[in-house]
Amino acid sequence: DIVTCAKGISSAAVPMSMVACNEKILDYFEDKSIGWGSTYASHPVAMAISYENTKYLLQNNIVGRVQSLAPLFESRLQRLVEDHPCIKQYRAIGLFGCLDVQDINGKNPKLQHQAAHEAFFAYKEEFLRQGLVGLHRYPHIHCAPPLSITEDEMIDGFERLDRALDVLDESLGFRVNRLRDLNKEAIAVV
Repeated sequence: DIVTCAKGISSAAVPMSMVACNEKILDYFEDKSIGWGSTYASHPVAMAISYENTKYLLQNNIVGRVQSLAPLFESRLQRLVEDHPCIKQYRAIGLFGCLDVQDINGKNPKLQHQAAHEAFFAYKEEFLRQGLVGLHRYPHIHCAPPLSITEDEMIDGFERLDRALDVLDESLGFRVNRLRDLNKEAIAVV
């Protein structure tokens, strides 16, 4: 009955939001004021950008692209959980995901209102050195590539993130090069 949208309608190029509703709801508010408004309501630049952006999303089947890439995206997030003990779990919808960081005791190493642990600064330095750009709200690591990303670009991005997470593993006190160590132990046993 009601659909809302914000940044997505302009790809965050300008401040814009939208509410769409069925005719029955719309008719109800014809003579009843909601009592709110916005400085940017119906701004012509925002409207033009949002219109062109919506056309682009439809003409280039961006929603279909996201649906086709989502399984690869989730499999790469799952691999990070499996390969990095500092990552407790992930969640994702489409191409928007989040990794939850844990310390060596399985606990949250930082609450939202606390200053970031030095491990996160070491991670962020490596993250940037790997050429990545992202939102840092520790203890959560957001993964939100552009919706126009290719498979090869996504794989490359996750490989870079994997290398940055090696630094976070080490900085939080987890053993690094786990797979290499396990292989050495297996060879020694044989």
